[in-house]
Parts: sequence; C-alpha cells; structure tokens
Amino acid sequence: MSLDIVPAAVAGRAAVEAVLLDEATSRDCWCQFHVLPNAEWRDTTRESRRDLLVEQVESLEPPRGLIAVSDGEPVGWCGVEPRVRLRHVTSSRLVVKESPFALDDPNIWAVYCILVPRSARRQGVADRMLGAAIDHAEAYGATGIEGYPIDASKRGGTLPAGFSTGTLSMFERHGFSAVASLPSARTLVTRTTS
Repeated sequence: MSLDIVPAAVAGRAAVEAVLLDEATSRDCWCQFHVLPNAEWRDTTRESRRDLLVEQVESLEPPRGLIAVSDGEPVGWCGVEPRVRLRHVTSSRLVVKESPFALDDPNIWAVYCILVPRSARRQGVADRMLGAAIDHAEAYGATGIEGYPIDASKRGGTLPAGFSTGTLSMFERHGFSAVASLPSARTLVTRTTS
C-alpha cells in the first residue's frame, strides 16, 4: 500500500471527517476526549465536538493531528500534539503521578489516538502513522513523547471495539517504554526524542 502521511490541516476537513465518520466511537468523540476536561466534555454535543476538531485542525500551530492517504483516499487519523493542550490527560491523577515529564513542558508531545478505518486495517497503516507522529513531534522540537496504548495481553489478546489508542507492542517497537498501568488495560508509555 502506498501511503502519504500529512498534517491534517494539509489533508483538509473532508479527509479528517471521512476517517472519523467511519467508526461509531470516533463519530461521537471527534478526538475531544483527551482534549476537554470532564466538565467541558459534558457541556458539548457530537456536533459541537465535530466543530471543535475542525477549528483545531485548521488553526492550531504546531498543527494538530496527521492524516494517512492512500491513492487519494484518507485511511487513517493520528492525534498528536503538544501534551499541554490535552487538558483531560494533564488532569489525570495517574498521569500526573506517573509521568516522568513535567506537566507544563510544551516540548512534551502526546500520541493519543490512532484510528484506521476497517477497510484499511492490517496493512501497517497504524504502525506507519506512529512513526510519522514521532517524526512530526520531533520536527516541532519535542524532547519527549507520551502515549496511552492498549495492552492486549491484559485483555486475553483481544482489542475492544472502536479502540483508537494503538497497542502497547506497536509503541514498544517504536522505542517507547512502559511507565505505568492505566484504566481499561491502557499503559502510560514514554520515549525521549533522538
């Protein structure tokens, strides 16, 4: 599969929406779960979260998120950006306690969502997106990167429907180390940049 991975702002709104509309959980979240604190999340609707994502993709610098494109078709979304923007993450007691990185450091980035539509799965898209996310973060000066992938071994080798955090084994292949267990079989992982 030929694959180009570009900032979501370059790919455009239609490409972002095409990927996120493919999966029921992403149609509801619009990649706001990690961004908004719980109180703000409760005050939003599916439509307002969609509008927020479009605004964030079009306006934030450094850019928010990457899109994978194969033969002109969008086949993946990766949420990657400075962790200080992810207010739900930085208010998590476990992340606050276990992360080796200072919470207010703007040079710490997070890879918090890797979503691949069913039709493009099992072709290495997620793995290549994670590699591109690392490169993207480093290009913008990241000194460390954090992730929150699923540890499939804690789920009997199966993954939950609609999961979009990537797998622990994939992150480990890209040089991340497990730091702490998180709820729902997720793991806090980190790596320093090269």
